[in-house]
Amino acid sequence: MSKPHPSCALLLDLDERIVSNDLRLEIDRCYSYLGTPVVRTHEASEGEPVNSIRMMVRVGAREYLDSSVEGADALWNDYIEHWLLNQVHAVDNQMKIFNRRQREENKPELIFTWLEIELQGGRLMVRMRLDSSCGIDPKESIWVSRVREALNAGALGQGVVTVTLPSEASYKEQYAAGMAALAARKLAEQEAERAAAEAAAEAAEAAEEAAEASFMTSPALVAEAEEAALAAKEASDIVVKARIQKDLEAVERGELEKTPEQIVAERIAEEAHLGEDIQKKYALPEADFPLAFDQWTVTYADGSTRDFDATSGVLAD
Repeated sequence: MSKPHPSCALLLDLDERIVSNDLRLEIDRCYSYLGTPVVRTHEASEGEPVNSIRMMVRVGAREYLDSSVEGADALWNDYIEHWLLNQVHAVDNQMKIFNRRQREENKPELIFTWLEIELQGGRLMVRMRLDSSCGIDPKESIWVSRVREALNAGALGQGVVTVTLPSEASYKEQYAAGMAALAARKLAEQEAERAAAEAAAEAAEAAEEAAEASFMTSPALVAEAEEAALAAKEASDIVVKARIQKDLEAVERGELEKTPEQIVAERIAEEAHLGEDIQKKYALPEADFPLAFDQWTVTYADGSTRDFDATSGVLAD
């Protein structure tokens, strides 16, 4: 038997209010390497747009969902499960990079609420809620395998068409707890920043007083400057050293009234700040809180729904 090669097609189901020709072109340009992207629109509903990105898993005509079919489990365990982890990682990364580019160009971000994983030609849909960063930890793709296992074990009942993770009730609980924890973290960070700023101000004031007390306009200043320049040479950044040397020469000429220590500290601080700005520019956002996927809502072919506790294996009445 030849080695199977899973593939993925992408369907982006977007609120009609946000779709433009430019957005379609940008999506095609950025997402095409993951799988042929198709944009579909739906009518706007009240509130913020709710968008979903669907991964349609394809392995030719081979059966991989129903464990009772010979070879289905082997195909899933040996190939699809690991491939799915990599694919979710790629999609997660691309959603965040796409939005970073949108921010850089002052364009609206494309926010998705759901990652949908369509299995076996639409026989089963697994819907996973994305976090506030429009992302998902790729390791969470293991929940798709757990849905498959529960389905084949008969734990979800008959006629299952969609499984949503987490259930709406579970998400509301997680949201309330997560946002409360976020508010507490922000408050603690603000307090820490305030304390650090006060300490830095006190240290700067003390340093300035010490610098004024020790400032000399004698040849000793030149020797002090040389020592500071030598210390600066140990720094790895050539630009920092050049700027420090330039300022030190200005001190020697009497054009700049600063101690060598002040010059070195200021220049290194400037370069550190620039480095922080670059890191912030290219950093990907963090989620407000992590999501747990152990509580599911199961939707059946007749439109009815039941909640399922994946931890206990109990299907609600």
